[in-house]
Amino acid sequence: MSFSLPQALVLLVPLGLFLWKRGRRPGPPMALRWLLLVLVVGALAGPEWSLRHAGSDVVVVVDRSRSMPADAGRVASELVGLLESQRRPGDRVGVISFGREARVEQPLSEAGRFGGFTRPVDAEASDVSAALDAAGALIPPGRTGRVLVVSDGRATGADARGAARRLAARGIPVDFRHVAREDSPLDLAVLSLDVPAVVKAHEPFQLSGVVRATAPVTGTVRLERNGRVLVKGPFDFRAGPNLLPFRDLVEEPGLVAYRLTVEASGDGVVENDVGQAVLRVEGPPRVLLLTDQPEGTLAKALRTAGLTLEVRAPFPVTLDALDGVGTVVLENVDANRLGEPGLNVLASYVEQAGGGLVMTGGRSSFGEGGYRRSPVEPLLPVSLEMREEQRRTALAMSVLMDCSCSMGATVPDGRTKMEVAAEGVVGALTLLNQKDEVSVAMVDTEVHEIFPMSPVEKGLPLDEVSRGFSGGGGIYVGVALREGKSQILSSDKVTRHVLLFSDAADSEEADDYLKTLEALKREKVTVSVIGLGTEKDSDAALLKEIAARGGGRIYFAEDATSLPRIFSQETIAVARATFVDEPATLEAAADLPLLGRLPALGLPQVGGYNLTYLRPRASVAMRTLDDNAAPVLALWPRGAGRVVALMAEVDGKYTGELRAWSGLRAALEGMVRWSMGGAGEAGEAVARSERRGNQLRVTLDFAPGEALPGALPSLVLLPGDGRGAPVELPMRWEDEDRVAAEYTLPGSGSWHPVVKLGARVLRAPPVTLPYAPEFEPGNAKEGLAVLHAVAAVGGGVERLSMAGLFSQAPESEGRVALAPWLVGLAVAALLAEVAVRRFLSGPRPRRAVAPSTTAAVAVPGMPAPSVASPSPKAPAEASGAAKPGAEPAKESGVDSALEAARERARRRLGR
Repeated sequence: MSFSLPQALVLLVPLGLFLWKRGRRPGPPMALRWLLLVLVVGALAGPEWSLRHAGSDVVVVVDRSRSMPADAGRVASELVGLLESQRRPGDRVGVISFGREARVEQPLSEAGRFGGFTRPVDAEASDVSAALDAAGALIPPGRTGRVLVVSDGRATGADARGAARRLAARGIPVDFRHVAREDSPLDLAVLSLDVPAVVKAHEPFQLSGVVRATAPVTGTVRLERNGRVLVKGPFDFRAGPNLLPFRDLVEEPGLVAYRLTVEASGDGVVENDVGQAVLRVEGPPRVLLLTDQPEGTLAKALRTAGLTLEVRAPFPVTLDALDGVGTVVLENVDANRLGEPGLNVLASYVEQAGGGLVMTGGRSSFGEGGYRRSPVEPLLPVSLEMREEQRRTALAMSVLMDCSCSMGATVPDGRTKMEVAAEGVVGALTLLNQKDEVSVAMVDTEVHEIFPMSPVEKGLPLDEVSRGFSGGGGIYVGVALREGKSQILSSDKVTRHVLLFSDAADSEEADDYLKTLEALKREKVTVSVIGLGTEKDSDAALLKEIAARGGGRIYFAEDATSLPRIFSQETIAVARATFVDEPATLEAAADLPLLGRLPALGLPQVGGYNLTYLRPRASVAMRTLDDNAAPVLALWPRGAGRVVALMAEVDGKYTGELRAWSGLRAALEGMVRWSMGGAGEAGEAVARSERRGNQLRVTLDFAPGEALPGALPSLVLLPGDGRGAPVELPMRWEDEDRVAAEYTLPGSGSWHPVVKLGARVLRAPPVTLPYAPEFEPGNAKEGLAVLHAVAAVGGGVERLSMAGLFSQAPESEGRVALAPWLVGLAVAALLAEVAVRRFLSGPRPRRAVAPSTTAAVAVPGMPAPSVASPSPKAPAEASGAAKPGAEPAKESGVDSALEAARERARRRLGR
């Protein structure tokens, strides 16, 4: 037996003394009280009874990276099934899959059956070390167990032997089953594609590729620059490394991407046939203008200002596209056109890389443009919330959510699509005010009502919405629309709207949707659709037709994590409370001189503007003279960069007199030039980057004699596609004028190193990793050797057969908590003590109290008190009391406090 809190046993001493002093009572009640004390204190100490034969735990760790064979999942499932069939009472089996990260597919289970691999993993890496740590976390302390690794041994990340040592310290060995692709007689692999770090425009330079062949072969070589083929032709490869030299010249500044591809018949590993590199061509900082009006007022003004301007239609931006860009200008651009990764890129570009951002207003910008709850919203000097005083009319909205089985799929952060969508609905509902009405229903093949049309002021069960669930089959669109019609027509609000959320690849049974939409249109009810997927999905055309016939909007969310932002965007658009479509006169504010010499008088009138609110510590250059007194031009530094927000439309329906204002060109130029000053002067320090395999090394060299920083610089690594979070690392001194940092690149793609040096930001040349490190040239024997080394740390073995894995494992010591039993016995003892004391024992003995004799005191002027003569019966009673054999006098004391009080009252009244 053991105790989880043995210190509690010390309470026996003070509580025992208290019971002995204050709670003594003769007979059985006292024994029961002692028993009760022991039971209560014992329960507090947390006693546990140790039992042998509690079984053992086995965690199967399955490699699901791209280097594994195509049937690796089937093989692993069969192994898990064999282990489950061998379980004894108390034995448990758990399953973990891993790639770049580890995911628990099945917790430790005594009776469950593994249903297959369902959790998404990033297959670009194979972090065995992280998977072993996850397996150790799955096995509780005090339990014996084993870990079985199913992998090819092509590990990336940290050395897995360290994790194996941590498991061995707990007595948990690591076994393995080697599952790998068959070795191919030929593997043609691009080892590297080397380009200069930086060149100038029109400067010739040389680049070279190194290709390794396991056997002599004639293959094809193709070199591309930004997708355009520069070189293509045959090449005779010899066994071993082959050097391929090239020359090139680039005329325009910016980031240039090179791609080297080799092909040969019989190549067994095609994943490593590609090499990539990026080259920075230096030039003056560019201004990237994203607009649908390439010849509009804004583009013409910036060209006239002499800025290096690049005009493009809105697209999902990447850090590769922003290299060499000083400022990004968004002219009335909807956030959905940038994509969720693009919005992440913009956030990293401004806050980490020191870039500038200018956003102009319009119906497709700010809150109505979908920037509410986006990564860009925190960058803006104005807030995008929808305040209650902005609302003109109340609205009614019916939300229909797809809860079909496809919504049960998980997104990269581990949540299901249904959970992300529910989060978006809850966020949208919180934007409504007290006068609004709303209903929420989930639909698969039938309707699951969350709550009917209800006033917001009475409170909404948001917790029921946030839980959500995933049903079965696909969503029956016709059923959903009929439910929306039933709910929305029960409201008498002026603005009534139906919002349908559906899978663009699994929307079924449209049924009589045309009839339903026509009926809603007659009642002036609008319908919008949020489709999870892309416009190319099988049911996307149906969803677009529903939105078009319903007079609403259509959104496609390719990335499920964008759903909360899109739900908020649609709610703001329906409420029509964040855009003022009436003319407003402007006035200059105190911070207008920050943008240059601009006229403070005679400012124009705008035809409309995005209604926002100035953030604390932000600067305002212009505001409206209407009742809102809203900011129209605001700016502030954000992170390492700078951001300017112009809430007026530069070129469109709501421009008003702004287009004809004489100071417009100077104002636009001032906004852009101010935003470009965020990164600060780099001084003479030089940042360099170098990649060897998947190891990135970044150095920062200071000029001789330059003042060294008081604090160490830090390295921030930004993923080029915006699909990962920035990584910040401290740098260390390597020499008296050099600091450096190293990082293991987790997967393929481009990476942009940024060195933070106080208030300055230095962008090192970006690097690319063309393929996952596990595809580097090698053979199956190398992976097998890695697994043998990991297993040898804790005494593990290679498992060619699963037989005996449980029977050979030491069994755990099971622990049975005794506290619940002691509590139950304590309750029984308490009840027994009360019953015995009340019904089976006499009253508690009390000491007899002699009656007090009060002396009569004569007071002058008052008659002397008379003293009653003793009753003649008193001597007889006294003598009778003394007779032998007479009954003893009734005891004056009582056990009950209530009876004692009654007795004292009777004595006072003489009764």
